[in-house]
Amino acid sequence: MTSRLRTDALTLAYGKTDVLKEVSVALPDGQITAIVGPNGSGKTSLLRCLARLERPTRGAAILDDSSVHKQNTRKVAQTIALLPQSANAPAGMRVGELVARGRTPHQSPLKQWSQEDEAAVERALSQVGLTTERERPVDALSGGQRQRAWLAMVLAQETPILLLDEPTTFLDLRYQLEVLTLVAQLQEEHALTVAMVLHDINLAARFAHRILALREGRVVADGAPSEVVTQSGIFEIYALNARVIPDPTTGTPHVIPA
Repeated sequence: MTSRLRTDALTLAYGKTDVLKEVSVALPDGQITAIVGPNGSGKTSLLRCLARLERPTRGAAILDDSSVHKQNTRKVAQTIALLPQSANAPAGMRVGELVARGRTPHQSPLKQWSQEDEAAVERALSQVGLTTERERPVDALSGGQRQRAWLAMVLAQETPILLLDEPTTFLDLRYQLEVLTLVAQLQEEHALTVAMVLHDINLAARFAHRILALREGRVVADGAPSEVVTQSGIFEIYALNARVIPDPTTGTPHVIPA
């Protein structure tokens, strides 16, 4: 397994409280990693450290063998794109304007908007199926369309690594499946490295190649869905008694609370 992005004994504290404790993990290149665990286990904090938004108290988040916090900001933003949790666009912002923000890391005082930027925005809109919605206000879209618009923004950034923080938050089951199916398709087509925080363990098992489970700031499981999503594994992660059966559609592990 190769990995461009990893952590080395990463600890993050807020005040006197450690929210991440000696976390050493690697995101497999060209795969989807789902980060799961109970509320408050450190999932979002880990993603923010990987994205260079939080500086660890000890240890490091490492991109291409050096700390992300010691690298050039623009270079990191051209390699890692983050879709934050519960993202909101300014009132009245149009879809095309939102997606164009993904090109910011490619701009500079000497390099303004170009045909290359325009082409990247058009590709991203096409990839998520929103080409005809370019002039619509973001707040006029359905929940699923809105999430696709935000996904288009990070796709327009054209990075090989995507970090998605709860991309299915507040979506009903139909739109959850729609967004995750799209992520899986794009990952496969472009060999992207994707890490996404998910609350639904069954969706994680269905869409991820690998599952990383946190509990109280520590890694308690890291492996293929069949290795992590087991009766004993679910108890260790969530302190929940459950049966695990094969999903009748995909054959992936499916959790049924006891």
